[in-house]
Amino acid sequence: MKLLLFICRLLVGAVFMFSGFVKAVDPLGSCYKFTDYFNLAFNLPWLAPLSLPLAFILSSLEFTTGVMLFFNLKARVGAWFSLVFMIIFTPITLYLAIENPVHDCGCFGDAIVLSNWETFAKNLVLLVFVLFVFIKRKQLDNPLSDNVETAIATTVFVIGLFFQLLMIRHLPILDFRPYKIGNNIAQLMSYPDDAPRPETALIYENIQTGEKKTFGINDYEEYGDTTKWKFVKSELLSEGYIPPIHDFTMVGVSGIDSANYYLEVERPVLMVIMHKIEKANEDGLEMLKDLKEYADKKDWEIIALTSSNIDVIEETKRKYDAYFQFYQTDDITLKTIVRANPGIVKLEKGVVMDKWNFRDFKFK
Repeated sequence: MKLLLFICRLLVGAVFMFSGFVKAVDPLGSCYKFTDYFNLAFNLPWLAPLSLPLAFILSSLEFTTGVMLFFNLKARVGAWFSLVFMIIFTPITLYLAIENPVHDCGCFGDAIVLSNWETFAKNLVLLVFVLFVFIKRKQLDNPLSDNVETAIATTVFVIGLFFQLLMIRHLPILDFRPYKIGNNIAQLMSYPDDAPRPETALIYENIQTGEKKTFGINDYEEYGDTTKWKFVKSELLSEGYIPPIHDFTMVGVSGIDSANYYLEVERPVLMVIMHKIEKANEDGLEMLKDLKEYADKKDWEIIALTSSNIDVIEETKRKYDAYFQFYQTDDITLKTIVRANPGIVKLEKGVVMDKWNFRDFKFK
């Protein structure tokens, strides 16, 4: 029984430490997920401004709980914390699995993406181990004094908060997203020849009898008879293969997508990423003119990607002498590319060569 308790304690501690760490590495990612919860899943938009503080507290508390259990420091308190976590989040993940308002819960950040049903199943299994540790918590003793254990746990929690602050002011030390350094964007946008394609069912109604019938996309010879069939709706049967990058576009004022050009151009490309110019750091915006001069000196292409509207773009160009090409891109895509506003990305023939928070870019 002691061996089983030891194994369960280590397992639960390791899961909580891992979950807390991958969230702490990317606190903005957790913030975006909380925002999705409040806006889409629970219809509580007034809580959205609390997303970032909650992301900080959750990941630090989760990691500290894991440390308590794994290293047997205030493990009885850690057992209580782990049980409270499971009592709160297991029902939430069941709701998410049933209603599917967001595609994944983000419990392991971008490191391991689970479907909502997979997350709920994981929580059910973990809950068994957590309950066992909780029931046997009085057997969890440590030779250290209570004050020393408390000091260590408190220090871990505080370090977790400061660590996340560093990740926001710079960039995550680990990047689990498809735009990480070394990845070829064009390759990650492509479809393998043998990749399954989306399958769609077309539902038509017989004009004479009112009978509804489902056709495949290739059955045009039959459902194309407009004297016999009337279109009702289409249903997606299978999404097929979805490439890791499927929403990377650069749309200019002409409405043309220029992404392929910049993924293939011979010269290096310096991309300035501002998911919302209105929310961009002022010091970063002040760098735009210098970045243009730097890119010209290096004979590099320079472009800016934003989801802001044309009026904001034109005002930004005038105010900061940022007279280079701006393109509009989906807001979520831009947040995924780099966790900074502004952020800077260097491409060479579609390969991500480097990424910077504007604070870390060196003009050299």
